[in-house]
Amino acid sequence: MERKVFIKGSCFVTLLLCSLITLSCTSEAYDTGDGDYSYLRADFVEIHTFEARKIDYAISDEGKRITPDRPFSVKWAEKGDTLYRALFYYNQEPDAAAEPLSLQPVYVLWPKDSVDVKAQKYDPVSFESAWVSTCQRTDLTIKADQSSPVTHYLNFVFLVKTGQPDDEKARQSIGVISEKSDDGSLQLTLLHDQGDVPQYYSSRIYASIPLTASQLQQTVTLHINTYNGLFTRTFMAP
Repeated sequence: MERKVFIKGSCFVTLLLCSLITLSCTSEAYDTGDGDYSYLRADFVEIHTFEARKIDYAISDEGKRITPDRPFSVKWAEKGDTLYRALFYYNQEPDAAAEPLSLQPVYVLWPKDSVDVKAQKYDPVSFESAWVSTCQRTDLTIKADQSSPVTHYLNFVFLVKTGQPDDEKARQSIGVISEKSDDGSLQLTLLHDQGDVPQYYSSRIYASIPLTASQLQQTVTLHINTYNGLFTRTFMAP
């Protein structure tokens, strides 16, 4: 049976604005040596649900299978036998199972052709970082189309302004549009709709854009409208 992958099918995805989801108790102070946080790791992964909201393993972008010392649950992983993109914090001593600490959803943004998106909004965000990761997966296949397997993610982190809206239905949304330059390079632009949500404080968002190896043979340029002006950065395969 083909494994399902959690992917938003439309150009826009609604933001799940939440703090880091804590999975276990934390210490009030940092310990040196062999303390609680001596083996702390943070990896971008695909987590696997063996049933709705219940996680049994994760696979990092380096192809490492991470097996927790116990199954654990997260509310936002709503489907069983499904892979979800996430930022995974865990402790792992040598030759031991991972102790899960917290899990943050990472939005997978499949680029849409710009001509197919009529309403394009570029409300500003605050950019933090971006990088390309190689996905050396060991037991799963994700495809961007019928012919090209996904082998990379363009990952980026940014902040959106948010607050409690008067209208409970008010939501922010994000997406990515793509265009080909005359030289064959790929131009990606972040779409952001503030959606009448107040801008009282900042919330950090993690996102990944699936890319094929063939796309990264040419340069890929990411464009993001920020409060400080247009951010532009160009990437190639690592």
